[in-house]
Amino acid sequence: MPFNALNNREKEKTEDSYIYSHTTKHLTLLTKGKRSQSALEYMMTYGWAILIIVIVAVILYSMGIFNPSSSVSSTVIGFSGLGSVTAQCTANGVLRISIGDSTGNLINITGITAKDPAITKISNFKPNSTVDPNPLIRPGSSYIFSVPDICPSAGTHYAITVAVNYTEPGQPLPGPYQSLGSITGSSTSTVLPAFVASFAAPYNISATSSNDNSYMYYTLPTSTGLANVVNFTFTITGWVKMPKENGPGNTGQWMADGLFSFGFYNGPYAAFIFTPPAVQEVIHTCDNDIHSNSFSVNVFNNSWYFFAASINSTYGLFQLGQTQSVVSDYYNYRASNGYVVVGASFYCADFGLIGDLADLQLYNSSLSSQELMSIYKKGITGGPITSNGLVAFWPLNGTLKDYSGHGFDLVDNGAFFTSNYN
Repeated sequence: MPFNALNNREKEKTEDSYIYSHTTKHLTLLTKGKRSQSALEYMMTYGWAILIIVIVAVILYSMGIFNPSSSVSSTVIGFSGLGSVTAQCTANGVLRISIGDSTGNLINITGITAKDPAITKISNFKPNSTVDPNPLIRPGSSYIFSVPDICPSAGTHYAITVAVNYTEPGQPLPGPYQSLGSITGSSTSTVLPAFVASFAAPYNISATSSNDNSYMYYTLPTSTGLANVVNFTFTITGWVKMPKENGPGNTGQWMADGLFSFGFYNGPYAAFIFTPPAVQEVIHTCDNDIHSNSFSVNVFNNSWYFFAASINSTYGLFQLGQTQSVVSDYYNYRASNGYVVVGASFYCADFGLIGDLADLQLYNSSLSSQELMSIYKKGITGGPITSNGLVAFWPLNGTLKDYSGHGFDLVDNGAFFTSNYN
């Protein structure tokens, strides 16, 4: 082949190769362009949806939905000027907030306001003469307050803003001051009363006289069958918390903490008491007592215990916690002059109650073991399970009111209601 022809052939191959390579690159660029365009179109189409999903995930995370402990804990922010602040929302709507004192000075809480912006709900608590009177917090200590009717149902998220008003009595600049903070979390399944009745009979002093100035009382009408009668049938149930034994020298050798009685100074009566060290429940009539069998638990440990006594002419049925004890009512002698005394007993040199009471129920019938167990299982805010024989129902949740419908509201004599309980 001539030399020029060879050169032309090689030249054609080079041109063909260039055209192929250039075409391939162009196609590649076209393909990449189409892919980029498709990705852009995809982002334009679904970008808002992805953005919304991300925003929702961030909100849920901030609410603590992905936190396994969110149902039992709260996040507390703010409250400058105060010490450690912890809080818990209960299933029955009560915000329990513990406020510490790190100011180095005595502080007096004068009011607490809680707001839930999500539902525009506001709840206030202001101490008064009978509910958390003069709640002073000393340096290094704390006090638990209750703000009722602010928390949502169990498992529901909340975000509550709280304002705490306080003063520093005795200081050159006593205030008033205000500390602001926020509390977030999820309501627990716990149900607790906002307040309980608190009694403080003097140690080592008999309640026979006016030494005991901490009790509540009411005079029952004869129509209840519990006034001016002998050998009457009744049931009393409630919840009690006692920090220690109350008796001569607090030795535990003998003691009577009066929880409830049917007499006021004169004549035999039925007083409901506990006695250590055996820890028995006793319906006490000075001369003729009805004792339960011994319970293994020591109730004088600052913990809440359910107690009950169902008494008739045949037997006495006692319950402490979920343990029951049945004994024969072999003495069969109980008298009442119509007075109901809560938190003390005023005869036979007994001692008044040092501790707290809640959910007190009085019947003029003898409830069965199953009925007592049902009341126990309803818990400290459960209330009555039946109106059969119900004479009075005193929740003692910040009020002296009788919720049985009979209007037997208690009269206070030195006792008070407190939110500062364990």
